[in-house]
Amino acid sequence: MIPCVSTLFVHESPFSKIIEWLRRIEVKAWEIIDEKPNELDIKKIESYKKAVSSDLTLINVHGPYNPLAFGPFSFKRLENTISLAGLLRSSYVVIHAPKCEDFEVTLKNLEKLSYVASKFGIKLLVENCTSNESAYLNTLEDFIILFDTTCAKNLGLCLDLGHAYIEKNMEDFLSRLYERLANVHLHDNDGLHDLHMPLDSGKIPWRRILESLAKKGYEGFVTLECKSNVEESLNKLNETLLRFKIL
Repeated sequence: MIPCVSTLFVHESPFSKIIEWLRRIEVKAWEIIDEKPNELDIKKIESYKKAVSSDLTLINVHGPYNPLAFGPFSFKRLENTISLAGLLRSSYVVIHAPKCEDFEVTLKNLEKLSYVASKFGIKLLVENCTSNESAYLNTLEDFIILFDTTCAKNLGLCLDLGHAYIEKNMEDFLSRLYERLANVHLHDNDGLHDLHMPLDSGKIPWRRILESLAKKGYEGFVTLECKSNVEESLNKLNETLLRFKIL
């Protein structure tokens, strides 16, 4: 497993603060966010590349949280995210996938985006949203249909454990769609609200889930997506992975 840290905890801050944190925390990978107030552009891309502690540090990208806000331009907006991620040589781009009334349209759009991503050697990962975000793919059934239907080999799953815990389908996602899993969003909550709390401050049995993944031989990313106490949570994550002898 590859430990990764999302910039969610500092995303609303001035861009200079994000850069400070990239320099401060040593981690194998980062997940930066292409969303206001710090949406990506060429200048920010260069700053990100200079900020990481090592040329071996990966910088992955989370697309805009609400691409539907761009209306008919949502596809172009996501395409732009992927192109900028290509400049970072990202391993993946995570997106919230709009769910069209006609699922064939959803599938067609995702396969088009996955083709764009493939030109940069990037995996396109679709994140499971909560049922409160019904305009986006969110149910286990949505994802089973998607992956049973698509022919895109670089289209995968970003399993948000917090979202799955609220929807009570963590184990179902892992058992049914493990082969598509490439990234895990890790944070904590109370089982009711999407709080993005530090590890061990809520109810999610995250160590048990990581142990299960370790036994399966999972080699993908585990991305901390907490809103606070990130360094403490990263220490807990690293300690857990070392215990499983997979760091």
